[in-house]
Amino acid sequence: MTTPLHITIGRSADGVAQLSAVGEIDLTNAAEFAARLRDALGGGSRALVDLTRVDYLDSAALATLFAHADRLDIRISPLNEALLSFSGLDQLAAVEVVAEGGSQ
Repeated sequence: MTTPLHITIGRSADGVAQLSAVGEIDLTNAAEFAARLRDALGGGSRALVDLTRVDYLDSAALATLFAHADRLDIRISPLNEALLSFSGLDQLAAVEVVAEGGSQ
């Protein structure tokens, strides 16, 4: 069974691509997450990835983020902050820790 994940793609007022995810990102839905992230990055620009409402990330989710790290600004909840730190992703991508639904 696929883990529940809801992804929204849009643009900020200044035209920056944004992807927001809600739920869990794991092996069962990482391919969908990767495809939607590629869509958001379509034009070769940077993207803001809002993961503040993601409860769980596994290695498949991290692999997707690592693949595009040089083009990502990631917002993450304190719940998942250690994962990005331990993995070293915070050294490759811009990472901002915010409370769920917090403003940028």
